[in-house]
Amino acid sequence: MKRTGILLAIVVFGGLMLLIYGFMGGFKEVEISLENCTTIRLMGVDYHGTPQDKALGAAFRKVEAAGSEDNPLHTVYFVEPAGKRDTLHVFVGVEANGALNDKSEWDTISFSCNQAVLATIEAHRLVMPGPENVKEKMAVFARENGVELQGIYIDKIIASDKVEIWAPVK
Repeated sequence: MKRTGILLAIVVFGGLMLLIYGFMGGFKEVEISLENCTTIRLMGVDYHGTPQDKALGAAFRKVEAAGSEDNPLHTVYFVEPAGKRDTLHVFVGVEANGALNDKSEWDTISFSCNQAVLATIEAHRLVMPGPENVKEKMAVFARENGVELQGIYIDKIIASDKVEIWAPVK
C-alpha cells in the first residue's frame, strides 16, 4: 500500500511539473525562417569582464533605460563565458536612431545584412532552450537552405518571454 501511495505521488508530481513546463512554453518549438534585412546598426555599451561584475548589470540598465517597446534591447555575445568567473565580451545596445544620436559616449557597432536566419523563441526564460541548441538549429536550417552564416548572433529581447535571434548570412 505504501508503494502505491508513493508511486501515485510521483506520477501526480511529474504530471504537474509537465503541465507547468508546458504552460511556461517549454514544449514550443523554436520558429526559424530566412528573412530579408538591412544593415543592423546598434548603439550601446561594449562590455568585457566577468558575468558576476556589477558593471555588466549597470550596462544592461543604462541601455535598457534608453530602449523602448519600439526599440528593444539587443545583445551580441562575442565571447560567451563557460562559467561565472570566465571572461565574456558582450555588446548591449539598441538600434541607432535619431533620438539616440546625442549618446556620444556610447559605442556603435554595425553588421551588414541582406538576409538573415531568424529564430523566434516564445517561452518563459526558465524553460527557453540554451543558446548552443538554438545556434545548432539555426546552422542546420542555414545548410538546408543553402546559405552560410556569418557567425554573428544578435539577440533582440522583445519581452521577458520573447526573443528573436538574428544571424546574418554571407
